[in-house]
Amino acid sequence: MSNVVFEELGEKEKSLLLKAFDYDVDDKGYILDSSGQKIRSEENHYSFLHIKGAGLMPGSLKVIDGTPTAISKFLRERVEENGCNTPD
Repeated sequence: MSNVVFEELGEKEKSLLLKAFDYDVDDKGYILDSSGQKIRSEENHYSFLHIKGAGLMPGSLKVIDGTPTAISKFLRERVEENGCNTPD
């Protein structure tokens, strides 16, 4: 079984990486989709994803909140999508 490795990037590096995947960041630090709209947080629907707390997930072009809850949800959904079994 492989280990999950989290890379910590600065805001400048995150911004460059997001732009490489057709996202953008506005002057206030909010992440924008390819049509220029702010991306709403899935964890808190009253807020938008900000460069300081967002994460781009490996093997996906999805940007999520960088909280443990959001990361756990993303990983759980990936396991369910791929039909992977987890050890008991």
